[in-house]
Amino acid sequence: MAEANTIARPYAQAVFELASESKKLADWSTKLSTLSAVASDAQVSKLISNPNIESDQLVDLITSICAGKLDQEGKNFVKILAENDRLDVITEIFDTFEVLKAEAEKIVKAEVISAFKLTAPQKTDLEKALKKRLGCEVEVSVSIDKSIIGGAIIRAGDLIIDGSVTSQLDRLTRELTH
Repeated sequence: MAEANTIARPYAQAVFELASESKKLADWSTKLSTLSAVASDAQVSKLISNPNIESDQLVDLITSICAGKLDQEGKNFVKILAENDRLDVITEIFDTFEVLKAEAEKIVKAEVISAFKLTAPQKTDLEKALKKRLGCEVEVSVSIDKSIIGGAIIRAGDLIIDGSVTSQLDRLTRELTH
């Protein structure tokens, strides 16, 4: 996984710079999302990893699947990836691009894992608190995990706040056993 991210980073950086200069971050985000979805398809993924398939054939296949969703720059990008045998890291390129885009737009994506569904006011209060703490806009996605019993776990960039009951019980157990 780390190797794929290492390979993907220069491509993501190059696309990000191109998109920034041309003020097309959202456009490239959409293109890369589409390419990532296509490359993640089980049948397409098998073809990408098949050494008997020529890069031109892969370019034709992917661009035809994405017909109408890729402009000439997008098609050229697919061609470059195919020629360098890098179509297998499109998803990592997309993920890295999204991180760079969020940093440039000063947006942090926060993942909240809660034992129960958050109400709209709770989510709003949480977004405000994270915005204040991180000093930038925050996009919150919430998922539910009943195994944490209560409370929540918040992941925003490098910040992790574990306020789950399970974590508190684990800490209490460690303190009592020492």
